[in-house]
Amino acid sequence: MQAEAPTVIADALRATSLAFAEVDRCGIIREWNPAAERLFGWSRAEAVGRALADTLVPEQLRSAHAAAFARRLVSDEFWPGMRVKVPARHRDGSERQVILVINPLPDGFCAFLSDETDQDHAQQELRRSTTLVNAILEHTSAMISAKDLEGRYLFVNAEYERVFQVIAADLVGHRDAEVMPEIVAAAGRRHDEQAIERGEAVTALEELPFGDEIRQYVVTRFPLTDPDGSVYGVCSIGIDDTDRRRAEAALGETERRFRSTVNNVPGMLFQFRIDLDGARSFAFVSEGSREICGFDPQQLLEDADLIVDLVSAEDQQAYETSVAESMLTLEPWRWEGSLNLRNGERRWISGVGRPFRLGDGSTVWDGMLLDRTAERHTEMALEAGRRDLDDLTRRLAVYRFTAIAGPTGDPLLTASFGDPVPVLGTGVPSGDLLGAFGKVLGRADRDRLTEAVRAALSGVTSELECEPEGTAVRRLWLRLRPAEVSGRRVVEGACFDLARP
Repeated sequence: MQAEAPTVIADALRATSLAFAEVDRCGIIREWNPAAERLFGWSRAEAVGRALADTLVPEQLRSAHAAAFARRLVSDEFWPGMRVKVPARHRDGSERQVILVINPLPDGFCAFLSDETDQDHAQQELRRSTTLVNAILEHTSAMISAKDLEGRYLFVNAEYERVFQVIAADLVGHRDAEVMPEIVAAAGRRHDEQAIERGEAVTALEELPFGDEIRQYVVTRFPLTDPDGSVYGVCSIGIDDTDRRRAEAALGETERRFRSTVNNVPGMLFQFRIDLDGARSFAFVSEGSREICGFDPQQLLEDADLIVDLVSAEDQQAYETSVAESMLTLEPWRWEGSLNLRNGERRWISGVGRPFRLGDGSTVWDGMLLDRTAERHTEMALEAGRRDLDDLTRRLAVYRFTAIAGPTGDPLLTASFGDPVPVLGTGVPSGDLLGAFGKVLGRADRDRLTEAVRAALSGVTSELECEPEGTAVRRLWLRLRPAEVSGRRVVEGACFDLARP
């Protein structure tokens, strides 16, 4: 039976998952099991007979190992089963962390070795993750806290301490009602209970008083669970949303004022686009579109051709040409024409826009359409009035004439209408306008006539009242009006007898 014991021990050493090594008092390996082969990469045949220090001990630790080995050889201290954790060298040169359980033998030592490298790596990663989480918790701008199911604080981060001016150690173990206003504590507790009951995250907007102001926090709460899934508490993460909400409200108010200003500007403001394929669209249309063309902004945003189709037939070509030229040259767009509205009304429009090119080649105009209908009606009335006045002038004038500037700048008569005798004293006046009138006017009146003619040739209507000598007309009113004939400036004159009853 005793003879079988070494065999049983050898079988156990071969079967165990723990590496086993035995050395003599000189530090030479004399036993090496399969687990040691797997752990350190040395076969039994290679390891047996080698110095333990050269086989397993990292080079930088061999001196310390030799000293410790020598102390154990001469020590009387009883130390069976001594457990130590040391680095060990693999055959490939890499290091592993191993735990040795060392036992003395009459002529040496033996040890069981287990690989702790992966566990060390896992612990190192755990420490690193813990450090990372702690750094985030302590440096985030969010308030973070954890409570148990009874509402007692388990943890608060640095931001929570800063905001509420508390110390974490003093807060842990206390409830909200003990450190916050009752209404705030009640709302927080209600949301905590919702997260616990639902078993999922709950987000709510909460208002917290700080001095003279109320700040708004977006708070998310979620249940904390043990590995078995049982809930042991609730975590809260609160982000101060006050400044964002105020900025958003201010932006909204600014946008409201801007839209109000835009929509109150006379006419229709727009942003118009023509793509490379010729497709037309509006990106923006102000409320003034209703007055300009009778369409709501949304209608034009959906179909830009609605207003284009209203352009009068006689103005259509001019409109298309103005748009094409502006798109080609990127010069400001200008157009005046009329629209025939759906209700039968005709509206005169003045349009301006500044173009710019987009990266995709399309052209966009920021511009405005103004209603010039009232002005156009006024212009038409003035034109009719001028025609009536000209007709009346022709009917009442004693004598009418047309003159142009001669080579030297002096006015020359080019046409006469009516009888010149009552005014000029002759039926065949000379071609020199000033000379013809100069024969019947005194010096002062001649000078005034000269100034009036020059003014008319420069484009200013002039009038003159004088007293001819030796003619039938004793009091003469002379009206000089500039005009254009074949692109040349002319003066149209009309003579009235103020003394005629």
